[in-house]
Amino acid sequence: MNKTSPYPNTLTPVLAEGASLLLAALFAYTAVSKVYDWSGTRMAMYNQVFPTGMAEVLLYVLPVVEMVVAVLLLAPGWRRVGLLLSVVLLSLFTGYVALVWLGFAERVPCSCGGVLSGLGWGEHLVFNLVFLGTAVWGLRQREIGAQGLRG
Repeated sequence: MNKTSPYPNTLTPVLAEGASLLLAALFAYTAVSKVYDWSGTRMAMYNQVFPTGMAEVLLYVLPVVEMVVAVLLLAPGWRRVGLLLSVVLLSLFTGYVALVWLGFAERVPCSCGGVLSGLGWGEHLVFNLVFLGTAVWGLRQREIGAQGLRG
């Protein structure tokens, strides 16, 4: 390991930065696409298997939260919080997709909008797992970097 860097090689911080930028792009895209196609988002949200009241709250809260996470991921001082929130959100989204895919929902709701609309539930699950892995890896690299700078 380089004595001036907490990372084992010089490529790691570049990849960690790239992970944050990729996640920020994902969350910004999903937030903007929900607002851009508000009627489609509304229909999709009300077609989900959770209660109508929850759909109404998520309809308004989810795009705001996704955009806030995107901004946090872009701000170096807030990146750790953004990565933590990414892991939480992607865990929730991935868990929901897994439950639907495994048949635990009483019916299969329509899929997500945007570029994900062409994916089936299994493909959507893989997509989410890749981004969840990216968020976990980015957070881990951030922690390794912070420990290296302290120690």
